Amino acid sequence: MTTLTAPTATAPDRLEDWRILAVLGLYRLSIVAALLSLYSSGYAPDFFRPLPAQWFYYGCLGYALAALVLLLLGVYRTPGLRIQAHLQLATDCITIGALLTGTGGVGGGMGILLVPPVVGCSLVLSPRMAAVHASIATLAVFAAETIHQFYAPTWDSSDMSQAGLLGLMFFVSGLVANTVAQRARRSEAMVERVGSQFVNLSRLSENIIETMQTGVLVIDSDGLIRVSNLAAQRLTGLPLSAGQSLEAQLPRLAEALQLWRRGLDDQASPALVGMHDHEILPRFTQLGWGQQAQVLILIEDAALLRQQAQQMKLASLGRLSAGIAHEIRNPLSAITQASQLLTESSTLEAQDRHLLAMILRHAGRIDRIVRDVLDLSRRDPGGRTALPLGKTLQRIIQLYRESHPHQVRPIQMSDDMDELQVMFDPDHLQQVLFNLWDNSFAHGGGGARPVHVSLQASVEDDAVQLCVADDGVGIPQSLNDRVFEPFFTTAASGTGLGLYLCRELCEYNGARLSYVHRSTGGACFCIRFGANRAGAISA
Repeated sequence: MTTLTAPTATAPDRLEDWRILAVLGLYRLSIVAALLSLYSSGYAPDFFRPLPAQWFYYGCLGYALAALVLLLLGVYRTPGLRIQAHLQLATDCITIGALLTGTGGVGGGMGILLVPPVVGCSLVLSPRMAAVHASIATLAVFAAETIHQFYAPTWDSSDMSQAGLLGLMFFVSGLVANTVAQRARRSEAMVERVGSQFVNLSRLSENIIETMQTGVLVIDSDGLIRVSNLAAQRLTGLPLSAGQSLEAQLPRLAEALQLWRRGLDDQASPALVGMHDHEILPRFTQLGWGQQAQVLILIEDAALLRQQAQQMKLASLGRLSAGIAHEIRNPLSAITQASQLLTESSTLEAQDRHLLAMILRHAGRIDRIVRDVLDLSRRDPGGRTALPLGKTLQRIIQLYRESHPHQVRPIQMSDDMDELQVMFDPDHLQQVLFNLWDNSFAHGGGGARPVHVSLQASVEDDAVQLCVADDGVGIPQSLNDRVFEPFFTTAASGTGLGLYLCRELCEYNGARLSYVHRSTGGACFCIRFGANRAGAISA
């Protein structure tokens, strides 16, 4: 916690303190000018007791010279502020004390001229030094009065009482002025600190608003844009800036704002179309009260919100499906086992055997769906390791061929993979490639001709990309955006979860699986492995 203390001798000098000393210099010159004008005009005896004119004249000239020297020191600010304050008070005490002695002591009224120097010096010094200055001025007045009484024909005790009262005035005025100055300094320091914190908070708020993915607009009571961030410009497709009219730039958003202000926001369309047919969802919040209050508009991407909602629905559906699949598997196993036992009976007729085969075939299809759903919900965490891409693909191809010994499934890979490595779980990579190859050989040829699969690898932006392509019939372009949706399939025997599972496994390993449409035909799926996690195998 920061505490405010009085300025010390090491505190930096302020410009305002130097101005106070400069004002005191002008004050001295004005005193000298007034005194000289009185004596030159002949009115001095009406204000002061008789004093030899020559002494008074030279005293005033000396005081004027001292005031000019002090002003010059203040201009060059050498020596320091506090030393100059001591010099100024000492000069005032000596010169005014001398004039006080020569003009009849305290009764002559010259002692009051010491009040402004005491107050001025107290404004720039610490409380202790302000009290010291008041003491010095009081001693100077008593000394001048004592010298005057020594040469006077009679001793007048009332003048000493006036000197004491004048000294008390020095203490009171000096300490009060110093207290006011200290409070002003503390207030100024607090204001400066609060102002600095406010500036820092303003900059922080601006940075946060500027980096938000949600669009932010602040509209004043005249419908003018006061604040806009990059997200708002991106979502609306317009280069918004402060001072622009909302109605001129986004008329539909301005219309929705007017409906909200009139309390008719429930009748407004929940989605507004900005430039380039981009749907946005605005939310309005009033900042402050009254007719002049500004309005905060938060703009969300409607398509992104729908996508997030869809993902949440799919996640919930996946968890529900996993629970159902787990409950289905036990009775399904019993049905399959009973059907297999019935096939061993010698009393079954041909028609019954045909029905049993149908039961087993569809039970197997249900079992595949259950396995795929459980694979999604109980994904093996595994572990990503650095895999030599060429050797890993050769091993996976060999395992795939061994799992299909009675079928010709040609898979060719390029020769430029030996120096590449990727970060991936080996079992997950095998599962992804097996699924992609099964799709190519099962659906790529359309049952009319054999299909060939090729593997090509490339390096882009420090990331390895592996493309699995076939020369089959490919996927219709209208279905490109739906191939990774769960339970979407065009085959009667498919589950619609294979490609979805492949994409989930790739994302789990920091990779991205995408479908690439080729004008030459055939299907092409590319796995882009994580950047900065792939490269050449070190020798």
